[in-house]
Amino acid sequence: MALATPHTPASHVLQHAGLSPLLSRGGPFQGDGFVAETASDLKWRQFLVKDCRVLVIGAGGLGCELLKDLALSGFTQIDCVDMDTIDYSNLNRQFLFRPDDVGKAKADVAAAFINKRIPGVNVVAHFGKIQDFDEDFYQNFHIVVAGLDSVKARRWLNQMLVSLAEHEYDDDDNELEAWDMETIIPLVDGGTEGFKGQSRVIFPHLTPCFECLLDLFPEDPLNFAMCTVAVTPRQPEHCIAWAMMFAWPQEKGEELKIDGDDPEHITWLNAQATTRAAEFSIEGVNYKLTQGVVKRIIPAIASTNAVVAASCANEAFKICTGASHYLKNYMMYNGGEGLYTSTVNYEKNEHCLVCGTVGVPLSFPAATTLQELISHFIEDTQKFDTLRDPSLVLQLDDGGSTPLWMTGFLSARTKPNLVKPLSELFASGATISITDRSDKNINYVVRVNLTTPKPTVEDALANGSHVH
Repeated sequence: MALATPHTPASHVLQHAGLSPLLSRGGPFQGDGFVAETASDLKWRQFLVKDCRVLVIGAGGLGCELLKDLALSGFTQIDCVDMDTIDYSNLNRQFLFRPDDVGKAKADVAAAFINKRIPGVNVVAHFGKIQDFDEDFYQNFHIVVAGLDSVKARRWLNQMLVSLAEHEYDDDDNELEAWDMETIIPLVDGGTEGFKGQSRVIFPHLTPCFECLLDLFPEDPLNFAMCTVAVTPRQPEHCIAWAMMFAWPQEKGEELKIDGDDPEHITWLNAQATTRAAEFSIEGVNYKLTQGVVKRIIPAIASTNAVVAASCANEAFKICTGASHYLKNYMMYNGGEGLYTSTVNYEKNEHCLVCGTVGVPLSFPAATTLQELISHFIEDTQKFDTLRDPSLVLQLDDGGSTPLWMTGFLSARTKPNLVKPLSELFASGATISITDRSDKNINYVVRVNLTTPKPTVEDALANGSHVH
């Protein structure tokens, strides 16, 4: 599952004596295979301190809390990936940063702070996007803990970890149905939005993956109906959206794009939105809200980050030591009115695009050409988020396969298929595998049902049929 790392001095194993009550006692809630450590055999503590490698994704509001919690829970070999730099607005809740750090990479500053503050901990910073790292990088870790604020990035990370899992093989090198647990890298995913948050535990192919539960996310709260924005605004956000959608293009032109970090742009939009709000007796438009709508900023609450990060670090500790049963598999937190939490054990979605076994059911008219099908896959960014240059392969009932469209050197051979209707290429209900050479982690499976339109009166008359 992961590679061993250079040993940390034994003194740091003993330093975490506070873990003893958790690791030296068994009980009814201990995980499968857990054996309490003894004074002469501190195996769990040694594993945490010496060998266990943890990857933390994100060093922002949630990431700062995660790094602190994991380091204080006994994890010493931690890598951190983040692509952002520190802004003044981060300082009220991202407590690893100081005013002098503004403009520096979050990952670098956070790693340096933890390494200096907690002896024996080695946090390695990686300034960049998660997409900049390949399979070899992610295979180095026992567990991944994510504190991302982007659904798109979380989908990509989930897809990467799912793609790393491999099946077991028998002595004759035949692939078995069971998954090789050494290739399963658990993902503990945390997310916050205002006073709400969630944590979940994902074992690729064994539990619901992130894509399985994508429908749990509410619609974007900043997506407003066009008619509301244009005719009947009721909220200050509607007035700001009107300034972006109508006033800006009319005054500035379509070519000039709005820059959420340009004070002149925000000031202009704020003035337009304020005038619009006055016309409808709406209060609440200000510079800060205008910038929040333009940049799609959802307020971050420090206490929510702390609660969710604590939950994620706790689950990581339980998974890596077996000291207690880990979460199965979703925890929801709501601190808006009082305090409320609940857990749900969701089931895998057999039609999941990423980890499903039977393919995502899709329906298209039988007359649809293969080129139109490919264009649909590329344009449907809500479902096929990262698809850019797909290849399609038809899976046959006998276990074989036939290329429908292949990019690269095989494109000339399959190009004639592009203009053919789907009904000429395969029967309804066919299973198609989709890969993408721009992202080799993509391996989608869809089941395409072909539909035929019902004949109209005009069709019947044209065919010489009687209409009753």
